[in-house]
Amino acid sequence: MSEEEIIIKYLIYENESDAIERADTEGAVKNYMYHRGDLNGTRYHTYPEITANGKYALNVTEYELTEDEASSVVTNVIFP
Repeated sequence: MSEEEIIIKYLIYENESDAIERADTEGAVKNYMYHRGDLNGTRYHTYPEITANGKYALNVTEYELTEDEASSVVTNVIFP
């Protein structure tokens, strides 16, 4: 039995607020506790990280992506 390699997928954003907005949208889609009214509950599936070039990478490996998002996915990101 061989291990299947998991390819991490990212969407890259110019600013943190856009990346957080997308993360928040996915949290709502996944019906996390925060989005059901528990302000202390889980809100995001993943959270954006700053890249070496000052942009923001959001791990979207397990996200439901639109066609536009799917065509913009990258798999190689350099973090500081």
